[in-house]
Parts: sequence; structure tokens; C-alpha cells
Amino acid sequence: MFDRLSSRCRRTGLHVATTRRLWVISARLADLAQHGAIGGDDEARHWQGWSPEDVGPLPDGPTVAPPSDHTDVVTPLLDLLLFTAVERRTRIAVASVTTSRNPEGHHLIGGNVRAGFRNRGYGREALTAACELAHRHFGITTLYAGCEVGNTASRGWLAACGFTTDGQASGLTLPNGREIESLWWWRTDRRARVRCPHLHTTRLPADSGLTRPLSPTGGFPTISPPAPRADPQPR
Repeated sequence: MFDRLSSRCRRTGLHVATTRRLWVISARLADLAQHGAIGGDDEARHWQGWSPEDVGPLPDGPTVAPPSDHTDVVTPLLDLLLFTAVERRTRIAVASVTTSRNPEGHHLIGGNVRAGFRNRGYGREALTAACELAHRHFGITTLYAGCEVGNTASRGWLAACGFTTDGQASGLTLPNGREIESLWWWRTDRRARVRCPHLHTTRLPADSGLTRPLSPTGGFPTISPPAPRADPQPR
């Protein structure tokens, strides 16, 4: 577990959460090529059910701009929040986290860790920071995540970040046609509150900075959590 977390909401709408090893940045257009391609290796695509055509290649030169660069900031949206976790020492993008709101109003969260940086605690550090921003700054009370039953790495990741599950699996067909058994997990913060003056609570505004659709779940299944668990109690 990382030993400290601080966050700043800049006047441009840029958000930076600082942990012991990472900047968790939400969000700039220049970071999104890294964000989307972090899950493009064979192992990640297997669990996500993506084809190679679904994920662009990682850009040449893995380093990203420091948090002091406020150019091309993406408008924070209640429907879509994008977080890129950057190793502070090297400025390499090591993880990505995405939250999205489905038509039923549930907030889904998912993420990927870059190949070569897995099993080193970066995913836990990045996801926990993104969850804290989602709860305490963007006001999202409950976050849901889907996870394949056989994906022990994702199950451990979610459990380590404070998610809980009732263990009831359901069938799901991934985009590539692979059929899986998936579990729903959730994380609730009763003290969640909107503190961000830049947050848009409506659909994608014209000034969001986004020019094309992005994967809404960042690697977790795109299905709705089971009703009536709209207000779950954490265990």
C-alpha cells in the first residue's frame, strides 16, 4: 500500500493525485494515446476480449508531460473520467483507469497496468487514488467493477483496493465472442461529495476535448450491475 495521497484540482480542470511513486492525472489529450494502449498486449487483450484492432500501439517514447503542463485538458465528466498513472521517477505511463456512467446511472470502473509493471503494486496505487478522487472530489458514491472469475490478478487487485463481491457469478460474452463467468464488485463511500468546480454532470459537452469514443470500461465487462444493488452496503 502506498503511504500517502494528496490531490490538486487545477483551475484549468486538470487533476493530479500524488502517491509515493505516481502521479495519477486526469486528464489531457496528449496522455490518451498512452491511456488507451496500455492494455494492448496479448495478456491484457485476452482478459478484455479485445482484438489487436481495438487498441492502438503505444506511442514512441513512453514518457508523458509533467503535471505542470496544463495544455489540452479534457473536461471532467460525470459520464466519463480518464486517469493515467505516471511513474514520477521516469515519467512512464504505467497504468490507466476509466470510470463511466451507464444509462441506468451506475458508475463502472476498470483499468489496466502496463506490461512490465504488473505485480509491483502500481495497479493498487493507481486504482485506489482514482477511486478516492471519484468518491471525494467527483461525488460518486458507489463504483462497480466486473471481473472474470478466473482472473485472479484482477480479483486480488479489486479486493486490495477496497472492493467487495457477493461471489455470485453470471455469464457474459466478451467482444471477441469468448464466453466467461463474471463477478460484480463494488466500493461505496458514504462521505462522497462533489467538490470539483469543473465537473460536467451532463452528457459529453462540446468543449470536452474528446474527439472520438473511448473504451468505457478500461478492461472490465460492459454490462450493468444486477438490480437492486443500487445502494450496496460494503462488507
